[in-house]
Amino acid sequence: MFKNILQLGLVLSASAIGLACSAQADDQLSTLITKVGSQSKTDTISAMENKLLGRASWKIKCQYKAFDDMKACVMSKGPISILHLNNQYIVNIGEKHEKNSQAYIRIDQADTLQEREGLFRNGNSLIGQMKRGNFAFTRFQQSKNQQIENKISLTGFTDAFNDMEAQFARLGDDKNKL
Repeated sequence: MFKNILQLGLVLSASAIGLACSAQADDQLSTLITKVGSQSKTDTISAMENKLLGRASWKIKCQYKAFDDMKACVMSKGPISILHLNNQYIVNIGEKHEKNSQAYIRIDQADTLQEREGLFRNGNSLIGQMKRGNFAFTRFQQSKNQQIENKISLTGFTDAFNDMEAQFARLGDDKNKL
């Protein structure tokens, strides 16, 4: 069953799409995208615009499986995926891992954490670090002995996580309706 749950999380992760919170955010984001695309050296991005860009960089996808009464949401950016499955949080680092290889993550200057094939099954403390952090540094071994290292900005992580939680809370709301 865990394998099926993990596959659901990976499918959600692979097909993750961003959802806008409001029409106002859409308009601000569209304006910001245009501004960034045609930015000259004298233009600057405001803190609010940076926050919007940060939030938009995290993709969220949620799904409710009525037959199994299972709720799942995943948010992802680069090699990091956060899966909220029923009452559990799982953090996944990387993809296509070399079998039994270690994956590593460090938030800012905190201790480096490692798990086999990048699957942190109890992700609550790691998520807390990510909410407070500025950058996540990851390293994992892909198949064919290719080592992958990334530095991922955590700007917008908390906003995206809160959006995911709100979507998760609404999943299955209609399950008791006839």
